[in-house]
Amino acid sequence: MFLTCAAVLPKDLCRLCVENKCVLPSIESLKRRLKDPKAYCIFYMYFYTAAVGEVRWKECLSKEDERIGSNTMEAFALLVLVNNYKAWLYEEKKTHQNNLLTEYDYPPSYGKPSIVDKIIDGVQFNLENEASPTVIYDKDDRTYKKLEKERVEWLEAFCTTDPCLQTNDGVLKKASIDISDESGGEEAAPEEDLFVQKERKKKKRKFTRELREFTGVPSQGERKHKGWSDEGMMAFEKYVEAIRKDVEEDKYVAWENAYRDVMEKLGHSKKDDEEPLQKERYKPNLGVVYEGF
Repeated sequence: MFLTCAAVLPKDLCRLCVENKCVLPSIESLKRRLKDPKAYCIFYMYFYTAAVGEVRWKECLSKEDERIGSNTMEAFALLVLVNNYKAWLYEEKKTHQNNLLTEYDYPPSYGKPSIVDKIIDGVQFNLENEASPTVIYDKDDRTYKKLEKERVEWLEAFCTTDPCLQTNDGVLKKASIDISDESGGEEAAPEEDLFVQKERKKKKRKFTRELREFTGVPSQGERKHKGWSDEGMMAFEKYVEAIRKDVEEDKYVAWENAYRDVMEKLGHSKKDDEEPLQKERYKPNLGVVYEGF
């Protein structure tokens, strides 16, 4: 069974995780791209769609073997996600608190279903073996089970890495502490409350900026309003080159046709002639409207 979704905002994805008691994928999972096509499918659905635009997206889905968007567009969408992910995660963790489980929440999230598997239930992408189908729907299939096991093993190993532990300590626990500070404490005079609230908001804005990987607080020697950092520009170049290499090796033909196959089952690839007719807009009588001018 597929869980239908057409949202493009991180808030919607987090809300979906909370409502279904599922685990939010880490940015490290999404950055693996075609090494974890099932997670990357979520990137396409929730983030890349917004970069390409709804009209163009539908056109690309209806044309087999045609590139969805472009290398540069995909790389930039990934760059924006990487840049903002932890800031978004901090805000959403404050909103949902312990109800939002992520791949960084180890061990609480261990054994819990991923939102990836909830949205794309009963599907595995097999892009490595050309002799086998690129999309496998049979859960009893040997390759299906192998691919499923490989992702679980990667996740178990990831939970012990520095990026996971640092995000847990620096973002998730910080969100919990801030929630506690905002809701607790002794009552103060109204003017003191106003001052405390102002300072708290100021610190929160600064902390949120610091969480933005490539557009946050400038490093030494950089301008205050610097835009993208040098690291961000280098990351962008790296993403473009990696995507271009996979496209040149025809990996994207298999990947995006597999994605189209899954989207068709999700009901997101209707052709133009299948879409409902648009109601013709009312045309006012100009002689009446402009009378007296």
